[in-house]
Amino acid sequence: MAGTFSNVRVLDFSRDIQGMYTSLLMSDMGAEVIKIEPVGGDPLRTDPNYRFYNRGKKSICLDLSSQQQIEELHQLIKSSDIAVTTWLISEAKSTFLDYESLSKINPSLLHCSIPPYGDIGPMAEVPGDDGTVGTYTGIHEGQGGETGKPIYVQLPFATYGTAFTASLAIAAALFERESSGLGQKIEVPLYSGSTAMQATGFIDGEKVTTPARRRGPGPSTGLPVYRLYKCSDDWIFVACGNNVFWNKLCIALECFDLLEDARFSEAPWNIPAEHWNDLAEILEPIFSSNSREHWLNILRENDVPCAPAETREWFSQHPQVIHNQMLQTIEDPELGTTTQVSPPLKFSVSTSPKPKPARSAGENNSLLQNVFTKKPISKGKIAEHPLEGIKVVDLTGYIAGAYGTTLLADLGADVLKVESFAGDGFRQNGAAFQGWNQGKRGMILNLKDPKGLDIFHQLVREADVVAENYRAGIAKSLSVDYESLKKVNPKIIYSTVNGYGLTGPFSEYPAFDPLIQAQGGAMRDQGGEGDPVFLRIAASDYTSAILSAYGIVSALYYRSQTKQGQHVEISLVNAAFAYQAAEYFDYANKPAKPRLGSVGQSVGYRLYEANDGWFFLSCREDIEWGKMCHAIGKSDMATYNREIRSENEETLNQTLESIFIENTVSSWIDLFRKSGVKCSPNRTLRIIHDDLQAQSLGLTTENDSYNLGRIRLQGLPFRFSRTPGKLDLPAPDHGEHTDQVLMELGFSNDDITNLKSKRIVG
Repeated sequence: MAGTFSNVRVLDFSRDIQGMYTSLLMSDMGAEVIKIEPVGGDPLRTDPNYRFYNRGKKSICLDLSSQQQIEELHQLIKSSDIAVTTWLISEAKSTFLDYESLSKINPSLLHCSIPPYGDIGPMAEVPGDDGTVGTYTGIHEGQGGETGKPIYVQLPFATYGTAFTASLAIAAALFERESSGLGQKIEVPLYSGSTAMQATGFIDGEKVTTPARRRGPGPSTGLPVYRLYKCSDDWIFVACGNNVFWNKLCIALECFDLLEDARFSEAPWNIPAEHWNDLAEILEPIFSSNSREHWLNILRENDVPCAPAETREWFSQHPQVIHNQMLQTIEDPELGTTTQVSPPLKFSVSTSPKPKPARSAGENNSLLQNVFTKKPISKGKIAEHPLEGIKVVDLTGYIAGAYGTTLLADLGADVLKVESFAGDGFRQNGAAFQGWNQGKRGMILNLKDPKGLDIFHQLVREADVVAENYRAGIAKSLSVDYESLKKVNPKIIYSTVNGYGLTGPFSEYPAFDPLIQAQGGAMRDQGGEGDPVFLRIAASDYTSAILSAYGIVSALYYRSQTKQGQHVEISLVNAAFAYQAAEYFDYANKPAKPRLGSVGQSVGYRLYEANDGWFFLSCREDIEWGKMCHAIGKSDMATYNREIRSENEETLNQTLESIFIENTVSSWIDLFRKSGVKCSPNRTLRIIHDDLQAQSLGLTTENDSYNLGRIRLQGLPFRFSRTPGKLDLPAPDHGEHTDQVLMELGFSNDDITNLKSKRIVG
């Protein structure tokens, strides 16, 4: 069977990880990706991780000062579908690799630009990377509990989130091009990708109260029903993500009186912050009284979501990870035997072959002499939005399911959220629910009633996509699983998001984001040599959500080519490997990742304190280090290469700390930006609505919610030059559009009244 993108050619001009990872996600699904490098090879080849991010890709080295090679590149562009760049807009224009130049060569080309802050706006020419953009978008401040003292987050979430989001946007543009035949520019800056991984972290409004931080900076802090606990021998995470699991926890611990305690009557999510410590003081001694294995057995017997906080090495041998085949061995000509993560998305029809290792620099230069002529794409209907006309029946809830379908709505799809009378378990999460479900209509439908199931089938017959994130076995018990629904609509794209997978030894266990964080090694990594630390960003949830949307749109593209529907699946377990892809990449004598306590990785890549706050400085390369030293009047240190800096890190850190504390954040930012040094002030994400750059990108929006009045929340994390995304509907009230949907299906008012009286609809 052919891969999802087996007829797609991608030219990867990127010189940063976010671009390389974006094209890798397409290569893993069958696209022919050609890495365009300078003569002698990409300087990033000195980083062994380059071998992972460019696996499966071909390599061409070009001298763009040569007219002949420029002409050969133009022929290659004419034969391609997508170009990926990560340059500042001025750099792209100077090399004629901006969209205006590329589209003149190939009008059908899709150009995905992934700059630091955007191609427009006041920060378009500001250089940046994961550290600086992550700081600007509040990742480190958030991990510190928004106290003004940031904590460096070890995982590069801005980079990973951007790659996931850019892949989704590219797939949507490809799908739209099938009908219009026209290319366009797609823009997904690091700024946008970082906010996509924190989508509900900046919702505000007159009636929106800023909740207490449910995730504190240490292991023994935060909401007491959703946090780490120290057992007599090791750490365990307990995640009561709804009131059912809270009840089960109280029963499992034989703390029945807690269910009647007025202080905890709003458990789990809305326990007043002043009572958190009261509950923690009850639970902590219980867990510390026995071993972790004891409590894992007790809690699992009572169906309470829980997991051990473990290492990546431990997770690599987890029975479910082995069942999901999430690690594979690839023989690399430079590194030898390597262990690499597998593609996180699983397709029932358009599976892809095992990836090959990265090529050597210029290995495929012969392609320049044998460029095929691409068949012209027929021009047809031009859509207003990338997914205009696509109908999605949405059975999802929580974050991992619901946010993915919200992204489909952002791309123009008509998304109908179908809920039971109990409703989405995260409706309790007030403002956050708005962000995870904006752009959708909503109805209440009893799928357990034969008439309710019949109505559901009517919806499915007219739909393109069905999405669900039930625990394994539930969809089948309701007769809404893929095998059942493809009989109703053979061309349906069916998306499953779950905790561990549809099959396997852990498939029926309940899962929430932090349980996968804990088992997958992210918490141990954040804690370093100390205790594990709960990461503020719900990385397992957001990664699953964005990649599920990517999988759905990719399957729609494949269906446009083959007329085939299929089942697309991603689990939180698989997502954990996607957002730790480089961290799981392993080979003989792999060096340990540099780390510098809670402030960064090295003297040239870390958070520094000024006299009125913190900022991030990024000058890892020798040239960048020299610029920084000259800027602060320390020219004697400018010649220190990376090796010398490493050997004298303690002294250099003390020197720079003593210098930076003497002046303000803004003075250092102004100085370094004038000197061409990457830097960023430490900020909270909550101020994004007032940020001129965010406004330029359309990263924020406003709507009238059903329960909180006028609110401000996330806008669109992607920009399209020709088919913009869509923001029109706020998140639906429970059953808000039931009558409207039933009337569209042909039901009369009397029919609807009758169905409501029988509690088939609501």
